[in-house]
Amino acid sequence: MIVMIAGCGDRKSEQTVQKTQSKPVQETEEETRFSKAEHIVCWGDSLTYGSGGDGVTYPGILEEKTGLSVYNYGVRGETAKQIAIRMGLYRMTASAFVIPKDVTPVEVGLLYEGQDPVMLRLGDVGLNPCEIAGVEGTLSYKEEDGKYYFTRSVSGKEVMVADETPVMTAAEKTMDADDIVVLFAGSNDRPTKDTVSDLIKTEQEMLAYLGSEKYIVVGITSKGMVPEVEEVNQALKEAFGTHFLDIRSYLLTQGLKDAGITPTSQDLFDIENGEIPSSLRVDVVHGTADFYTILGEQLYEKMLADGYLGEL
Repeated sequence: MIVMIAGCGDRKSEQTVQKTQSKPVQETEEETRFSKAEHIVCWGDSLTYGSGGDGVTYPGILEEKTGLSVYNYGVRGETAKQIAIRMGLYRMTASAFVIPKDVTPVEVGLLYEGQDPVMLRLGDVGLNPCEIAGVEGTLSYKEEDGKYYFTRSVSGKEVMVADETPVMTAAEKTMDADDIVVLFAGSNDRPTKDTVSDLIKTEQEMLAYLGSEKYIVVGITSKGMVPEVEEVNQALKEAFGTHFLDIRSYLLTQGLKDAGITPTSQDLFDIENGEIPSSLRVDVVHGTADFYTILGEQLYEKMLADGYLGEL
C-alpha cells in the first residue's frame, strides 16, 4: 500500500487528518484508464495544511467534490526533503537509546545523513505513530530543550535500541499504489532556475517510491518566495508533463473571476508583475479560502480529465 499528510493502521496522528467514508461509486460498463481509487493523499507544506484559509483547505475541497477519503499530509514550513522523510523515502534513524517498559517519554537522537533532520516542529502527519526497533510509539519535539522524545504506545519489555536504527513512519504502513497522489512541495526550498533540478529529483524519487500512476504535481505559486518562479515552473512542467498543474498561471488569469472578486488597483498591479493578486493571498505565499477553493476545484477537474476518478 502507498502514501504523500497519520497513523499506522488508521492513518491518525496528533495532528487531525480529515477522513470520511467513501461514497458508493456507480459501476460503468466502460473501462476507465485506471482502477478506481478509494483515497486521495495530499503531501505538502503549509499550502497543503491550509495556512491562511480559515479552515478551508484544498484537500477538504477535494473530499467534498469527490466523496473519497482525502488525507491532508501537509506540515507547515517543511522542505521537499523533510516531506520525503515523513513518507519514509529518505530514511531517518535513531541514535542508541533504551525504550523503557512503561509509556514514559524518553530522549532520542534523530539523524538523516548525519544531521538533525529538523522534524516535528509544526506537525507530524505521515510520521506518527512510528515504529523503532519493533516498538510502536510517537515521536515529539520539545522546543524548551530542543530535544526529541519517543513515547511507546503501550507498556511492554524494555528494549535496547542500537545506534542508527531505522525509524519506520506511519505512511510506510499505509501506502497504496491505487491512491491518487497530490504533491505540492518546494516553496520552502526556494528553488532557482539553477537549483530546480534538485527539487525535481526529490519529487521524482517521491513519486517512484509512492508507486501510484495517478498523481499530480502542483507548481510553485509565490513569486515573492521564488523570484524565478516562471523558469522553475517551466522546468517542472518539462519534467512531469501532463501530470503538472500550473495553478499559478490559472490564479493569475482566472482566479479573481472564479472567486467573484472585483480586482483592486493592488490586484491589477500584482498581476502585471506576475504575482498572485493580493485579494487571494493573506501574505506573500499563503492563500485565502478562495485561493484554496480554486486550487481544490482545479485539482478535481484535472483528476476527472485524466481519468483518475472513474465514474463518480
